[in-house]
Amino acid sequence: MGANGSTARKVSFGLDENEKVTVIEGVKGGQALLYSSTSGADRQLSEDVLRRMRESQGFDSAKPPKSKPDSHKPTPIPTGSSSTEIQEELRKDFERQQALVQEQLSRLAQRERETAVTAGLDDLTPALLIEKGKAHEEQAKVKMLARQLERKEKELESISCFYKDQLETLEKKTLHCSRLAQQYMNCVQQAKSALTNHG
Repeated sequence: MGANGSTARKVSFGLDENEKVTVIEGVKGGQALLYSSTSGADRQLSEDVLRRMRESQGFDSAKPPKSKPDSHKPTPIPTGSSSTEIQEELRKDFERQQALVQEQLSRLAQRERETAVTAGLDDLTPALLIEKGKAHEEQAKVKMLARQLERKEKELESISCFYKDQLETLEKKTLHCSRLAQQYMNCVQQAKSALTNHG
């Protein structure tokens, strides 16, 4: 493959996540190019990754590549791991963003529910006030009737005591009158007897 290129080109190979042979780095004319057997979205990494690759290999664009026999052998470089780490960071960042969005949606839904509940209570407030007012009125009426009944009971008790006293007084007077009547009858009988004896 690219390992048979000219001496002005340095090519490194590696395996991607699908175990496909991928041209990881190609150097030509002092520029670092990245190739991949995957889709176009993965063919070019960021400048930061390129800088890391150049620093890791001590890349110097001004010097021609060395003509050692093993210069074209596949040399493993940390590019694959760096790409994996970057993808992992992107995935984690996406998950964090997704979690934040879900949290915001949950908060909005909670606020909407609270607003709906508050609005419902506000709509029911007049009816609740009317019902509470009626309940208070009924309670006041019951208390007033209880007080009136208590007063009536006291009045009846007082009247009952009064009539009882009057009845006792009448009984005493009746007994006294009966005694007087008996005495009167005795006097009449005595008077008749006396007249009969004189006649």
